[in-house]
Amino acid sequence: MPHFQEATERAERFDDRYRIVYTTELGAGYDGIVLGMAAPSAVKALRHERLYRKEVAVYRRLEEHGVRTVDGFRIPRLIRTDDELWTFEMSWVNPPFVLDFAGAYLDEEPPWAGDEEVYGTWLAEKQEQFGAERWSIVAGVLATFRRYGVYLADVKPGNIEFADDP
Repeated sequence: MPHFQEATERAERFDDRYRIVYTTELGAGYDGIVLGMAAPSAVKALRHERLYRKEVAVYRRLEEHGVRTVDGFRIPRLIRTDDELWTFEMSWVNPPFVLDFAGAYLDEEPPWAGDEEVYGTWLAEKQEQFGAERWSIVAGVLATFRRYGVYLADVKPGNIEFADDP
């Protein structure tokens, strides 16, 4: 059984419960699955309640502050959540965007951020992934999120996309 099977089952129950239909799988990984819907939205089902609660808390924090974009990067809006199924529906966004907040931290840096060696390795990896020019933009986006008490950890292309990404 693939490790995301549990999340897929949660997403299917969510679809049945709210009478929505998914049209495509947008992504799947160890932590969960994201499905594109017939409506202009997506459903994300997580395998672990802790990740679900963290991600929903980030979306709610941003909503409280009226944040829909960060430095020109769109952020999906929560449409509905289901605490029992650890699943939520969010609005569809086109690049440029920032998404996937399950690995984020609220009001505190990731524990590894204080370790110079670990942080240095993380930083070098991110700079290589994005390239120097884009990394400076991404670093600004991360700084803006921190002003809202949101510390992003799962920073990578795909979670942060630019308008001209293929």
